[in-house]
Amino acid sequence: MAVIEAEGRKAPSSDADRAALLRSMFGYTGKYRVEGNRWVTTVDAAWNPTWDGTNQVRSFVLVGDKLTVTSMWQPSVVVSGSPVARGVLVFERVK
Repeated sequence: MAVIEAEGRKAPSSDADRAALLRSMFGYTGKYRVEGNRWVTTVDAAWNPTWDGTNQVRSFVLVGDKLTVTSMWQPSVVVSGSPVARGVLVFERVK
């Protein structure tokens, strides 16, 4: 499961606010498999129904205690104007 939110989100007070919140996040869940350095999730539920049944592919590198996960280049779903972007998440194991 993945849920990513933009910074600065606030509780909504109107329908327009709720719509803006939907545009400032994404989330999906599904079964995944690992193929070499690729992590592939077959989406079974998502904030955006057009992702249902798709494969979300991320690459990853594990070096020591640091895991770096990188998404594909694609139009941003959370940035106004949908510029081409990719996400990079870095996780570090706490000792």
